[in-house]
Amino acid sequence: MARRDLTGSPIARALSVAGVGALALVVIALTALALQHDRSPEPAVAPTAGPVPSFSFRSEGRPATPTPSPTVAPAAGGGAADRFLARSSEGTLWRATAGACDGDEPVVERSDDGGTTWTDVTPRSRGIEQVRALSGLSGTEAELVADLAGCAPQLLRTFTQGRFWDPYPDLLTRATYPSGSAPTVLTSPSGEVSLPCAAPASVRVGAQQTAVICDGVPYTRVGTGAFAPLPLMDAVALDVLGRATAVARVDGGTCGEALAVSWVDAAGVAAPSECIPGTDAAAPAAIAAFEDEIIVWSGDAIATIER
Repeated sequence: MARRDLTGSPIARALSVAGVGALALVVIALTALALQHDRSPEPAVAPTAGPVPSFSFRSEGRPATPTPSPTVAPAAGGGAADRFLARSSEGTLWRATAGACDGDEPVVERSDDGGTTWTDVTPRSRGIEQVRALSGLSGTEAELVADLAGCAPQLLRTFTQGRFWDPYPDLLTRATYPSGSAPTVLTSPSGEVSLPCAAPASVRVGAQQTAVICDGVPYTRVGTGAFAPLPLMDAVALDVLGRATAVARVDGGTCGEALAVSWVDAAGVAAPSECIPGTDAAAPAAIAAFEDEIIVWSGDAIATIER
């Protein structure tokens, strides 16, 4: 018997249409499931961040961009103990606010143009909490005695103009600096040295003498001798240069609202005061003394007096 061709019959066409429709329904269902999966909520726990790098994020080939002065706000309450100022041998200026362990962050800055602009070079990657001393080194470099994490003292030096700071534990053991645990004591290689008052300010340690302000009176100590007062009052900041001492102080009768600076020689004789235009006697201050000039950081201003 001959086979009958049913492909063109109505029944075949109906079955064909039904098959196509069923396939379309399957595709639509799969597509809906995929979209529902893509819209599932994100995990509730965010990924854990990695450790903070211990290096500076500034590019080695590009210097940090200086910012107009000032970038450091005056410390609350003022006082010479809150600030440090230094100069490297080639003229680079360095300044710092002291900060406090478990308190305000210290800020360390560098200026290559005499204090017009400043670059923030605070060694935050080292976990710095407080600055105890600041010194200029040869060239354009500097040194800090600072408290790092846990308020542990460390001596840091930079040979990259503040981009990186490295610890020098051996140098710390040979340094003299204010003790963090006892503010009335200096830590030195030969033991602790008592300061002459309960609230010392502007402690400065030089090669030949140490100086400090107690209740507005500057005191100096030569070598391992005793602290003796200098014949000045109302001091707010000081620095030592050999056996001489530069003292910034309030002298309203002579300088009005500006600071006055006096030199005291090795014999303890004070020269007449010189007024510093552009300074504010009521603002926090720090000074740095050199053979050729005295640099004053008062409030937001940097002033220089030639000797």
